[in-house]
Amino acid sequence: MSKTATSTREVPETTVRNRSQYADTLHRIDSDHDEPFPACWEQNRDGEFTDVPTVAYLPHYNLCGNPECFGGEQA
Repeated sequence: MSKTATSTREVPETTVRNRSQYADTLHRIDSDHDEPFPACWEQNRDGEFTDVPTVAYLPHYNLCGNPECFGGEQA
């Protein structure tokens, strides 16, 4: 697996992704929503999200670099 900017934050067992066939990013789940939704600003974009097992998708998807997801501290 490739190293990412997650040294200070653990990657959860389940993440969310956009259901689009062009999606290539995994997001941290926003715990404030009942439905699968990303914790970062991507939640404001059109599209549907689904929760996925991180281990299965990580080899082919990138982790979101936004501070609310896996990008570390906000500057």
